[in-house]
Amino acid sequence: MTMGDRPGSGQEESPVPVHGFHTVKAGTTSKSFFVHAVEPESGAARTGLTSDIPGASAAFVREGDAGPRQVTLVSGRVGGHVEGGLVEVDPDLLPGVYQFDAPDAMLADGSTQAILILRFPGAEIEPVEVQLVAYDPQDPKCIGMTQLGDERRHEFLRRALPRLTEQELALGEAAERELAGRLAEHKAGDGA
Repeated sequence: MTMGDRPGSGQEESPVPVHGFHTVKAGTTSKSFFVHAVEPESGAARTGLTSDIPGASAAFVREGDAGPRQVTLVSGRVGGHVEGGLVEVDPDLLPGVYQFDAPDAMLADGSTQAILILRFPGAEIEPVEVQLVAYDPQDPKCIGMTQLGDERRHEFLRRALPRLTEQELALGEAAERELAGRLAEHKAGDGA
C-alpha cells in the first residue's frame, strides 16, 4: 500500500510505500525502523524534521503494559543506532523518509505486540505496529525451527504462530505419527 492508496485519501500516489507493520523477534536489540512523513493537507513528503523540533514526541505501548512510555528523541545517524534516534535519510533521493531507532525496551521479551507513535508539528507519520514473536523471521533456515524436535516444534507453533488452525496442527501430528510408524517398521525390518 502506498500513501495514495489509503482509503479516502484523495491524494496522488506517493512512490514511498507505507510499511507500518513489522514482525520482530522479541528481545531484539538495536532495531531501527523507516517511517515516512507527509504534510497532513497535501500528502506531500515532509522533509526537514529533526529530533529537537519543538512539539516533537515519541511514545510506545506494549500489550500488557500499564500505560505508554515516552521516548526521548535524539539525533540519529543513518545506518547507526542510538535509542530514540531520528535522522532524515536523504531529502533529495528519499524525501520524507526517516530512520527511527527503537528503544530496546519496546522490543523486549514479555509482550506480543507494540505500537509506536511519532508526532511532529506539520507532519503525519503512520503508527509503527510491531508483532513480537518467538522466532527470528529473518533466519534463512526455516525461521529458526530446524533445530527443534517434533514435539517442541508443535509447542512452538502453538505459541508463536497462533494463527495456525488446530486442524493444520492435527494434520501435522497425524503425518508425524505415520512417519514414526514407518520408521519403526523400517527399523524392525532391518533388525530381523
